[in-house]
Amino acid sequence: MRVYVHPFDVFRQTFQDLWAHKLRSLLTMFGITWGVMSLLLLGAVGEGFREGQRREMAQFGENMIFLWGARISSAGGGGPTERWLMFTRDDCRLILERAPLVRSCSPTQPNWGGNIRAESALNNAALPVIGVLPNFHDIRFTPLAEGRFINEGDIAEGRRVVVIGDFVRQQLFGMGRAVGNQIRLNQVPFEVVGRLASIGREARRGTNGQMFIPLETMARYFPHPRAGTIPGAVSQLIMQPLNPDVHKQAMEQYHEVLARRYDFNPKDRDAFDEWDTMEGARRVNTIFRAMDFFLGSVGIVTLALGAMGVMNIMLVAVSERTHEIGIRKALGATYRDILLQFLMEGLTMTALSGGAGLLIGWGISKALERIEMPEGFLPPTVTWSLGLLAFAVLGVVALAAALVPARRAALLAPADAIRFEV
Repeated sequence: MRVYVHPFDVFRQTFQDLWAHKLRSLLTMFGITWGVMSLLLLGAVGEGFREGQRREMAQFGENMIFLWGARISSAGGGGPTERWLMFTRDDCRLILERAPLVRSCSPTQPNWGGNIRAESALNNAALPVIGVLPNFHDIRFTPLAEGRFINEGDIAEGRRVVVIGDFVRQQLFGMGRAVGNQIRLNQVPFEVVGRLASIGREARRGTNGQMFIPLETMARYFPHPRAGTIPGAVSQLIMQPLNPDVHKQAMEQYHEVLARRYDFNPKDRDAFDEWDTMEGARRVNTIFRAMDFFLGSVGIVTLALGAMGVMNIMLVAVSERTHEIGIRKALGATYRDILLQFLMEGLTMTALSGGAGLLIGWGISKALERIEMPEGFLPPTVTWSLGLLAFAVLGVVALAAALVPARRAALLAPADAIRFEV
């Protein structure tokens, strides 16, 4: 004769046992709840930080390499000498012709030696001005709120037009309309043809506090200090490779182009200053992966400690119910019946406490969304992948915590179990 165990009876027996030992059960389940909550929150913190940094970089621009000239060491007839490497607009043309892995190159010229006095009918302020080409708009993140950006006609005719950041608009025009009005830059009249949207929480910093004019106009009215000896001199080149996967090869190509043009060793990294945003992003991602591993390990260890508590309480339950197990086996209960009964009890306890941990962790992450985070950070972000990972880890932990006590109960000999006295 076989004793059939209905799942409802198993759940009822589980809740009766939990209620009979309320404090012990509460403390044991708290370990699982805390472990799952920690795993979810630690992962959510890492995800929020990663997403915040990704958005921060996206608001600056993607897949960019910045290049500035520096000192070149060379050996002449009088011994070793040093000279400054100064880039020009023609460098971009040569790079695009001879470095096929470089998709775009844009020379830029910030005003040298300080800000320029900008005046409107309402106010005036000292603000940075940058001379650019139209493709600057495609490389850097410069979203337009109204009007247009610098175009080819502005470059060809050297027009006195300007595109302003949102903070510049607030300084010079208040809440009024800027596009179509005129400002004076060091007493030179310019027409405002575009206004950029406010970017992130930069306020007056970065693009929000800058003005952009055609590179030709910049060279005419606010020339580079070495423009007299180096025609077309610019302070900076901004480049983009065809795709991030070939950016190292693209760098080698334009290093060779510039080395031949200016007669220096292409492996001499002191000849120029370089900022590879893709390499920087790769290093940040490496840090994030290490952080995910560390935070995940802390959460899993905490969860494992909670699982040990569940295993211990289930072993105690097996010991307390040894006589009952012997009677069930004597009446026909099989190894599978006893194993399933205790396995379901352990899984039920773990599922209840783990589900509570998931709900509490999700609730805390939602509550933290109302708190303003520092720039570059986002509140803890619970993603589907993170939730699935927490469920998977919880399932493994639950099975491991319940299987050992359940197997011990199922292997008890009926005669020994019936004679057992607590």
